[in-house]
Amino acid sequence: MDKVLEAVLKRQIPFIIGGTITGISVTYYYGFLFSIIVNSAIWMFISFIVNKYYWKSTGFKDEKYLMHYAVSKLNSMSRRA
Repeated sequence: MDKVLEAVLKRQIPFIIGGTITGISVTYYYGFLFSIIVNSAIWMFISFIVNKYYWKSTGFKDEKYLMHYAVSKLNSMSRRA
């Protein structure tokens, strides 16, 4: 696995786990659509704060890298078919 991808995934795992747990609980009490909107907003804010003060980086570079990686994998799979 790519070293950059491995480092990005290590930094993103807590956000994925936290987002999943809060997403399930909010969905149970308030519904799916509300859960997507509120949970996304909450975890984007948490991610921004952690990236800014703990990792000392601004922006969403890790998220952009993961999205680019996922899109490239999807494109390569669609070319094979």
